[in-house]
Amino acid sequence: MPTFVDAISADRFSTYRRWAGPDDALAKRLYTFNVQLSAALYGPLHMFEVALRNVADRQLTSKIGIGWMDDNAILTTNYQQSCIMKARQQLINNRKAGTHGQMVAELNFGFWSSLFGRRSHHLWQHLRPIFQIAGIQRSAIALQLENFRALRNRVAHYEPIVGLPLAQRYADIITLTGWLSASAVAWINDTSEWTSVYPGVPILVVDPQSGVTSVSPGVLEYLPA
Repeated sequence: MPTFVDAISADRFSTYRRWAGPDDALAKRLYTFNVQLSAALYGPLHMFEVALRNVADRQLTSKIGIGWMDDNAILTTNYQQSCIMKARQQLINNRKAGTHGQMVAELNFGFWSSLFGRRSHHLWQHLRPIFQIAGIQRSAIALQLENFRALRNRVAHYEPIVGLPLAQRYADIITLTGWLSASAVAWINDTSEWTSVYPGVPILVVDPQSGVTSVSPGVLEYLPA
């Protein structure tokens, strides 16, 4: 009969074992907590990504036209153009009409993030107004989107996130979503379980002498039994 470790793989569990030391029960609790934190982030990340792509698309459609996705003077990078081709092909494979709205939904977060990258600086004049805050710079938005994308991908692929600065990441998700849409951030605040799941103490700590990362004693009461 396969054990818990067999089911998730020794390689995956080794990260939690390293943090928990010789205590496999603690490693399993930490693994479970990682899953709970990932679940609590799903809704906020979902709302931010959906709001970003729809607000950005409306703005570019308004300023450039409905055909902005097909204009190589707008989407200048090979990555962006490849994303458009792959999204269209996927819609064809799924026997969908390939409408503009379907394309917006099919394009991945990496594509939408790329619109704020250095190589798409020419789009900032159009996209700057979607953020309802004064003085924001494109580079700051690009950095936050890079952080969100990394977090989203770790959540989506069931990877460890407990070692990340999650309190800051969550605060940034709330802030940027609020800049995009007051209604969207209100939905997050109304539905999110993050504050009831995430502890008010560090999850992991690093010993300054040995450099070993371990589970913080203060977090033990928050971990699932």
